[in-house]
Amino acid sequence: MPSFSPCGGAMTDRVLFIDDAQVQSMEGLQRRIHPGEKLEGNPVLRCDRAWESGQAMLGTVMKEEGVYRMWYGSGVGQHGDNKGRLWHMYAESDDGIEWRLPSLGQFIDPQGSTSNNVFLDPESRPHQYSNVMRTPHMGPGRRYTLVSFSGPGHHVRFSDDGLKWTEWSSEPVIPRFGDVGFYTYDERDQLFRGMVKRYLEVRGRRRRIQNRTVSADAYDWTLPLPAVVPDEIDDAWTHGDLDKASEIYGIPIFRYGSLLLGFVDILRTTDAMGTLGMNNQGVVDVQLISSRDGQTWERVGDRSRILEMGRRGEWDGGFIRSAKTFVEDGDELRLYYFAMDHPHGAQKKGDWKRAVGLARWQKDRLVGLRAADEEGELVTVPVPAGKQLHVNADTSRGQITAELLDEAGTVVPGFERDACLPFDGDALDHTITWRRLASKDNHDENLSVRLYLRNAEVFSLWFS
Repeated sequence: MPSFSPCGGAMTDRVLFIDDAQVQSMEGLQRRIHPGEKLEGNPVLRCDRAWESGQAMLGTVMKEEGVYRMWYGSGVGQHGDNKGRLWHMYAESDDGIEWRLPSLGQFIDPQGSTSNNVFLDPESRPHQYSNVMRTPHMGPGRRYTLVSFSGPGHHVRFSDDGLKWTEWSSEPVIPRFGDVGFYTYDERDQLFRGMVKRYLEVRGRRRRIQNRTVSADAYDWTLPLPAVVPDEIDDAWTHGDLDKASEIYGIPIFRYGSLLLGFVDILRTTDAMGTLGMNNQGVVDVQLISSRDGQTWERVGDRSRILEMGRRGEWDGGFIRSAKTFVEDGDELRLYYFAMDHPHGAQKKGDWKRAVGLARWQKDRLVGLRAADEEGELVTVPVPAGKQLHVNADTSRGQITAELLDEAGTVVPGFERDACLPFDGDALDHTITWRRLASKDNHDENLSVRLYLRNAEVFSLWFS
C-alpha cells in the first residue's frame, strides 16, 4: 500500500505527548505516566564496603564504545579518620547489569590501599553528585567536564579519560548554593545547564527549592534563579498538618529530543520544624518534569511517580533518587537509580542497605495519551511533513486511524480517515498508510495529524 510522500527531507523531530506544546486539540484522551520497569535482579551494584557508609549517591551513567561507565559516590563516612569524607568511585560493565570495579591506583582508601576504584581525592574537599558530561568540543584535556558541590560552592573539573581530573580553579564557579546540584551539556542548544538547591521561604516555611542556571563554557554561570518551587498541589498530602511539608530536593535534567526533561525529587518531610530549621525526615517521590526552553518547567500529567519506591523493608523502600540522565540502548531507555531502605534524615543511624538499581522503558514510552472504550481524538500542531508518517503506539486491544490536515485545517485529499488503513498492533515504529495517494503538489510543507484512537495509546509520532 502507498504511504504518505508529499516531500523529501530528513527525519523530523518526534512529536512527544509529555506536554501539550505540540497538541492543537484533543478530546476523550487521558495522559498516562508509565513508571520504569525495575530489573528483576536489582540491585546491580551494592555499596557494601566498610568505608562506604552513609548514603549512596549516583551521579552519572553513560555508554561509550559498547561499555557502560558509572561515576558514583558513597558517604558520609562515620568511622575514625574516614568521618566526614565522601568517596567518589568508578565502575564499568559490558551489559549494564554485571559491574566491575577497576583498580585505578590513584588514591589511598581507609584500608591503606590504592587498589581501588576511587577517582576523586577525598582529602581535598567533600564532593557530591559527580555530574560527568561528555564535552569533546572543549578541546584537549577537556573531553569530559565534571561539576560537583565542594563546599562552599560548586566546582568544575576536566579530564581526557573521565578518570584523572584537574580542577579548573580553587574558587567555586557557583558559590553559596546548596549541596545538591545536577548538570548536563545540552548539545542542541550548546549550553551547559544546571539545577542547584537553595532554601527559600515558601508559604511560611523554609524549604528546599531548585534554581536554574546556564553557562556557555562551564566557567561563567548565570545567577541561579528559581525554577521549581513546591506548590499547593505538592502540599495536598499534608491536609494542613503544620509538621508536614513538600520540598524540591533535586532535579537531574537532560535533553530528550525536542524536550528538556527532569526527574524531580519531591521530599515529603514529616518534621517541617526540624533541627536548625531544616526539614530532614521524609521520603522522596520521583516525578517527571519538562521544559521547552529551560526556563519554564511544567509538572507532567497527574504527577504520579515515574520511578516507584520499593515496599517498606526492601533495599529501595525508604529513599530513591535517579542518576542524572537516561542511557539509550537501542530501543530501550535505561535509568540507573540509587536507593536505601530507610527515609531521608535517618541515613546515619544504623547499618542501612544502600545500592544502585536499574529501571527501564521502551523508547518514548514514559508518557502516553490513551483512549478507553469511547473513541478519542487528537490533532497536532502543524509540523514539517516528510515521506512517511510513523507512530509509536499500543493498539493491541483497539486501533488507530489518521488523516492529514493542511495549515487551514482542511483534510488533504487522499489522506482522509476513511482511506487510512487501521493500525491494530503494538509497535515502537509503525508506518501509517492510506489506500490511495494523491499528488504531492497539493500538499503544504507543514501538516497537522489527526489521530482517532479507540482502546489505544499513542506515545509519539513523526515524519521521515
